[in-house]
Amino acid sequence: LLETAVIEQASTPAQKSAVSEYLASVAKEKLELAQALRERANTTHGGKVISQNNEKKELLRRAEILEKEAEKYKKVSMGQALELKQVASN
Repeated sequence: LLETAVIEQASTPAQKSAVSEYLASVAKEKLELAQALRERANTTHGGKVISQNNEKKELLRRAEILEKEAEKYKKVSMGQALELKQVASN
């Protein structure tokens, strides 16, 4: 919701550039966290097999959600960058 407001309010090329960079950064952070969750899901640390399997499933589910969110941020960031290029060419 906050990001939507920031995107809609960005009107100058500098603001659009800043928003694009911010969204790209958020996407990168989400992908890094997803990767960390995937790595954690693939490590064993003792305990009951059922418990480990449930934790692994949960970590992989969270990683997938983060990757989907990152993709959304990336698309919006690219849209802002494209819009900025169009404004600059006019």
